Parts: sequence; structure tokens; C-alpha cells
Amino acid sequence: MNYIITGKNFTSPLINKFKEKADFNVFSEGELNNSKLFFSDNDKIYCPDETSVPFLMPKISKSSWDRLEIVKNKYQCRILLQDIYPDFYFKSVDIENLVNEKLPKNKKFIIKPQKGFFGVGIREINSNSNLKDITSDIQDEISKQVKLFSKDVFTENNFIIEEFITGDEYSFDLYYNEEGEPILTSFCRHPISKHEEYFHVLYYTGKKIYKKFHNQVIAIFKEFNKTLNLKNMPIHAEFKEHKNKLIPIEFNVPRFGGFGLADLPYYAYGQDSFKHFFEGTSPQWQNIFENSGDENFAWVLCYNGSNIDLDNFEPDYDKLTAELGDIVHLNKIDYKKNPVFAIAYIKLEDENHINKILSLDFNNYFKVKKNNYSMPMGV
Repeated sequence: MNYIITGKNFTSPLINKFKEKADFNVFSEGELNNSKLFFSDNDKIYCPDETSVPFLMPKISKSSWDRLEIVKNKYQCRILLQDIYPDFYFKSVDIENLVNEKLPKNKKFIIKPQKGFFGVGIREINSNSNLKDITSDIQDEISKQVKLFSKDVFTENNFIIEEFITGDEYSFDLYYNEEGEPILTSFCRHPISKHEEYFHVLYYTGKKIYKKFHNQVIAIFKEFNKTLNLKNMPIHAEFKEHKNKLIPIEFNVPRFGGFGLADLPYYAYGQDSFKHFFEGTSPQWQNIFENSGDENFAWVLCYNGSNIDLDNFEPDYDKLTAELGDIVHLNKIDYKKNPVFAIAYIKLEDENHINKILSLDFNNYFKVKKNNYSMPMGV
């Protein structure tokens, strides 16, 4: 049987259409929690939102949950990847003990929650960092974000320190089919925003990314699955490219890219990743690219401005659509309940267009609410 567990945050319209299919069961977190349902190991389960995953624990076998936890826990996942990346440095640390860490000199490191979401609690550190201040900063950030998401999404105390990986960042969506073979459904480059607070603003996909990384991604996930033997499992994976080799940042299950990122192949190439997962099919990427041009398509996450009073200001969608470019599709988001106000899928023009989006300041895409014209901008 096929199951989708919707969460507290954005759910793709592509997922909502499965509610009408006879062989699908779509539950909210609350409905699942109150049900007597227990999943079999043969069921296909998709959780588009990180907040839904903890509700699975009492509903699946212990062995299935243990495999999920190994992949989701960044420290446990690093242990599993050691055979592929034997020289990669990482260690576990409790956040309250971070101040006592003695880091090797002349190197950069990343500290992040062993389980996390949306880039929360991640910091770059080195031997000269003020670890006391960083500890306080991380704890404050996580305490704020659990109000939007859930405490179950984050490990508030258990962190991982790992070596800093230089290079461009990429993300890949794939799933293990019934035979445990990896099937690639999405591939994106993630250039970094000019504004730190809009970290996830842009991911884009295209033929060159597929051709460069397809074989390497499939080889990594075949090796990764030799121990876990995952089947019928969707994965969102993030990597950095260092000296032509993909180095993992993190893996997320059982889902593809969040906040509508998994929809990008649909709006770019007509390929529904959810449909492929549930039907056990594979996008015929070679044929698709033989019949398409070299265009790149992008997912743009439109953040709430970093200096906006949301009680008195609202998104200016007209300005956004006028300035963003060739919009293929736009999802308007409830900005009062989410850290973003829109998700846009666009056709990119060139490198200048990419740089323009990376430079966007979303404070400029809010306007005074009606009847509040005397209010000052910002807070």
C-alpha cells in the first residue's frame, strides 16, 4: 500500500492529487497518531515534511525505524560512509561541551545538529572561534526554530563536528526501488546567496549537472546500501564537489527535497518524482535531454524579509513576478506560518540571471498592509 504523511509545513500540490487515488492513503500527522495503523515493510511511505517523521516511530518495525535513524542522524551516517570516505574527519560533541573542544589549528570545521532541518544550528568554526558565544548563538536559534517546526526535528544537545568541505554544493533526489537499486529523480546545483539569511534561495537543474554527476551518484548510493539494504525509500541528499569528487553533507529520509524543491523536475521536464517513487519507475533522462535544449530551470525560495514586521507588512507578489524572470509556476505560501512567502519555478536566462537572484534582498518585496500606511518599514 502507498502512504503519504503530511506535516505542518508546505505540502506540494503534486502530492495533494494522490488523495484522489484509490490505492493511496494520505494522513495528517494527527490522523496517523490517532490511528491504529501499523506499516508493513513492503509499504511505500513518503513524508514531505520533517515534522512528520517522528510520528512514524510507533507505526513501523524497530528494524525499519533503526535504518531510518541511521540515515537521518548525521553522525551515524558518517560512520556508515567511512568505507567510501576513509580520510574524512568528524566527531560527536554535546553542545554544552563545545566550549572545551580543542580544534586542530589552521583548519575550518562545521558544527551542526546530528539531526536538523533548514540549515538551523549550523556554524563554521576553527581553533580561534569563540566557542562560548557560538554555543549560546546556536542554542538561541534552535529554541526559536522549534516554534516553527518541532523539537523532534532537531537534536538540541547532540552535535557533530566535521571538516569543512570546500567546493560547489549540489543536491540529489533519488529512491531505492523494490530491489534496493538507486533511481535518480532530481539533480541540482545550489549556489550560495549573497545574503546569509537567505541560504536556500536558489537551486537549479539542467543537462550538464546530470551528465557530470549521474554515474558518480549512483555508484555512491549502491555502495552506501550494501549495509542497510534499504528498499522503497526516498532520499534527499546534499553534497559538495571537491576535486571532482562528491562529498556528502547530509541525507534526509523518507523524502525528497523539501518546500517544493522535489517539484522542480516536474516544472522543468514534466517528471513527477513522487509518481516515479510510488510506481517504481525511472525517468528516462537520456531521452529527455536528447529532446530538450540546454536551458536551466530553477526553484527560488522567497523568504520573509529579515527586517520585516509581519503584522504590518505583506508580500508584494506583483513586484516579485515582475522582477523574478520567466516564471513557470508560482506557489504563494502563508508567510505568517512559514519562514517564506512564495516558491517560484523559473527558466533561467544566463549566469547574470543566477547572480541577480542570489543578490535578492526580500525586504524589498514587502509592502505596507492596507489601512497601515503610516507604519514605518522594518522593525
